[in-house]
Amino acid sequence: MKKLLFILCIAYSFIAAGQTPATDFLGTKTLYKMPSIKYTPAPAGYVPVFINHVGRHSARHLTKEVNTSYTYSLLAKADSAHVLTPKGQKLWQMVMALDKVEKGNVKSISIEGQNELKAIGERMYAHYGNVFKGAINLNVGITKEVRTKQSADAFLSGLKKNFKTNADIKQYTDDTNLRFYDFSPVYKQFEEEGEWLKYYQAMDKAEHIAQINDALCEQFFKADFLKTLDMNAREKLVNDVFGFATIVFSLKDEVKQAGFQPADVAFISLFNPAQIKSLSKLDLADDYYKKGPGINNNGIQVRIAAPLLANFIKTADGFIKGDNTNAQLRFAHAETISPIAALMGITTANKATTTLNIGAFWQASQVIPLSSNIQWIFYKKPNSNNYLVKVLLNEKESHIAGMKDSGFPYYNWDELRKLYINKLQQLHVSLDDDMPAYLKNLK
Repeated sequence: MKKLLFILCIAYSFIAAGQTPATDFLGTKTLYKMPSIKYTPAPAGYVPVFINHVGRHSARHLTKEVNTSYTYSLLAKADSAHVLTPKGQKLWQMVMALDKVEKGNVKSISIEGQNELKAIGERMYAHYGNVFKGAINLNVGITKEVRTKQSADAFLSGLKKNFKTNADIKQYTDDTNLRFYDFSPVYKQFEEEGEWLKYYQAMDKAEHIAQINDALCEQFFKADFLKTLDMNAREKLVNDVFGFATIVFSLKDEVKQAGFQPADVAFISLFNPAQIKSLSKLDLADDYYKKGPGINNNGIQVRIAAPLLANFIKTADGFIKGDNTNAQLRFAHAETISPIAALMGITTANKATTTLNIGAFWQASQVIPLSSNIQWIFYKKPNSNNYLVKVLLNEKESHIAGMKDSGFPYYNWDELRKLYINKLQQLHVSLDDDMPAYLKNLK
């Protein structure tokens, strides 16, 4: 209810400015929504026995202090020089308010984020409680970023709520499998100068982003000062402000605690709906081309996730061979979830296109919202060695490209494993490979 009230207050601020509130511009900062679906019953006699999971960190604060941003410095300078327009002064007040909200909180998950992941953990237990009968052993992988540790703790607080016995939890840092994008020189080069850039630039041109930047800056600064701002400066400012506009939806409790009202940080009210639509399309393109299937779902931006797919298979094999782990849980980033979802062939996340109509094929808000997750739920009959697997993306039953749908959503594990092993072999990867070396030498 608090979340709804906050969003309604932001929307009211938007409407008060004579505009229509957008609902889909948040992209990767979309708040996680509990799926309102009924799960397909498992075949007779099958019960859940093991969970293999990877999730993104939850709703969060900014990753850098507001007062270190380009926009903060520029607005402070313009304010001192008395060259801000009334709308520019309004923006400056919002930026200073957000600076107070974020002081000391950057890089951490928000209260909203804690609640998101706690609820996902609670639902995991509610739906798959049989996995956690008897002795409970959990492996929990995180990355070097504190928000993944905080996300793991929030998730576990919900999962453990109804445990009948204490859990043995082994937590470890696993940047190789969860931050694989940091370890490939070729991927770094791809980010800077890959073929995707020409499609991104085409989107930029088609959506008239330069003109939007000009129009917004004209509203914030007086004419003489505006002349001193080149195209790059205007782009930096608009990027910052749009980022502020999207982050505040994750901070409803912190805004209140800092003594502000939603309208005090309603950056979205500074944009008109057409501007939001265009800026969100460009934001979508950036995520799609660099993290998602992009123009080629066999591109490096997808292949780079091979170590994590191998890790999913190896941990599943370990459980089947008799280790005592009930669930393998991992907490990472949007840059982790998007490529692994595409590599796994989840059909809502693996569509490539060379057209600019990206939204018809892939939506960041559906694939990698805050707290996004992939779960493999393993089922078996007592006294049987046959395993079925249900694959979930954001807790929704998912189709896997290359698999027959006759038993959907329950896939035979041997068949699914074969599909993934073949995929890894095509990428020249084996389960026994040195994954840091693979990433270093990836072409």
